Amino acid sequence: MTRKTSAPTVTEERQGGIRGRRVAYALVAPGAAYLVLIFLSIILLLVSYSFRTEQTSWLVAPFDTGTWAEALSNPYNLGVLWTTLRVGAVVTLLTVVLAYPIAWCLLRVRRWWVAGLLMFIIFSPILVSVVVRSYGWMLLLGHGGLLGGVLRGWLYHEPGVILALVHVELPFAVFPLLASLRNLPPGALEAAADLGAPPLRRLRTVLLPLTASGIVASAQLVFALTVSAFATPSLLGGGRVTVLAQSVYQNIQQLRWPLAAAQALLLLAIALAVLALFNRLSRYADIRHRSPEGGGSR
Repeated sequence: MTRKTSAPTVTEERQGGIRGRRVAYALVAPGAAYLVLIFLSIILLLVSYSFRTEQTSWLVAPFDTGTWAEALSNPYNLGVLWTTLRVGAVVTLLTVVLAYPIAWCLLRVRRWWVAGLLMFIIFSPILVSVVVRSYGWMLLLGHGGLLGGVLRGWLYHEPGVILALVHVELPFAVFPLLASLRNLPPGALEAAADLGAPPLRRLRTVLLPLTASGIVASAQLVFALTVSAFATPSLLGGGRVTVLAQSVYQNIQQLRWPLAAAQALLLLAIALAVLALFNRLSRYADIRHRSPEGGGSR
């Protein structure tokens, strides 16, 4: 006689799902706890150092807000903050604008070996140190360099820093855009073309809304990497372009640990605030695209 097996009930499936989640949480918990503990320890240490004025390594020191007052009111520190935000915004905009057509071309290439070759060319700079790439741009923009005559005066100034940072961050911007383009609904652009939409309208009402999440993810990644960049602004700026990461390093060298801690926290707060703003914009674009009144559903 053959023994009949009954199908699992809803309760058994629910219990199995709960057990699976518990196992997953148990596997993730040690690594997550380690990362959270290290991160919180560093943040608490920086907060402790920022609310003091004494240049001491003691964990406990008199509470003082003078360091924050200097970080937020000193004209030089405010100039460094503004330079960091300006360079981050410009580099993010230029990088995403350049990365989008690159990702689109990679998606449209049919021959696998051509796509592989293009992928290697685009992502090969990641294999080279940022310092080496920055020195390469110094040679290109310097006197007698390949671009020294055309882009004269860019070296040791903000345009040269921006140009080098766009090259450094470009591969990181292509990754999320390429993933977002690959998730496009099949036939969406062809359907829009059949309905008579010209190329620019298809780009504005179909392609960009459907890939908004990839654009936001790309901008988030580029901005976070740019505002925390140190080697490229230090080498290409030549001391004339100072960003927050450089200022933190300089204050540490001068044993001004409280000011360095305050600027490090300020840099972290700016990055988190901008990332939260990008997330809000992404949700807004997604809701508007899915709503009946949105332009993407017309």
